[in-house]
Amino acid sequence: MRPLLLCMLMGMAGCNLQQEKPAVTAKDTSYRALGNYCLEEIARLKEQQMQMTKVVRLNGVTDSVKTTDLENLFRPLMDADISKASLSDAYSRDTIADQLGADTTFIFLSKGKQTRPYQLILDVDKQGYIKTAHATSHTSNLVYEYRQEVFYERNKQLRVVTYQKIVFMKPENMEVQTFFHPSTHKI
Repeated sequence: MRPLLLCMLMGMAGCNLQQEKPAVTAKDTSYRALGNYCLEEIARLKEQQMQMTKVVRLNGVTDSVKTTDLENLFRPLMDADISKASLSDAYSRDTIADQLGADTTFIFLSKGKQTRPYQLILDVDKQGYIKTAHATSHTSNLVYEYRQEVFYERNKQLRVVTYQKIVFMKPENMEVQTFFHPSTHKI
């Protein structure tokens, strides 16, 4: 029995010497988690000391204010992140590559399950940065109707349009549009 064990050990040791090194695979930059991207964008905007003007329209009444609260501004877009493991089979995915500009458009569409967002469209440049992001969500039943569109254009604007209707109540329309512009003075 000892010779058999010795042969097996030598055979295993010999196999280990002949193992091939694993091939180095290129990093997949086709889709980055939207939540992580938003955190990176927030840090970048803070570093560049961008100023933000927020215009809020609620049922036809408009007001504007300067703001610095980037985390809450990006929250609707961060909530639209579809990279969660629980959503792995909930979306169909289409990819459209622009051969001239090297940009890529990713379109994620719900397969009909109750998902949020229902649709997500990302335009990504050749460096892997999101140029635009457009998320659409909606819910409708006998008592409640809700629609939301979130649109982000890098270095320009973040717009959130929400419609909400509860049975026997007046519908509410709200649009929050934030414009990004370079600071006129550095702190």
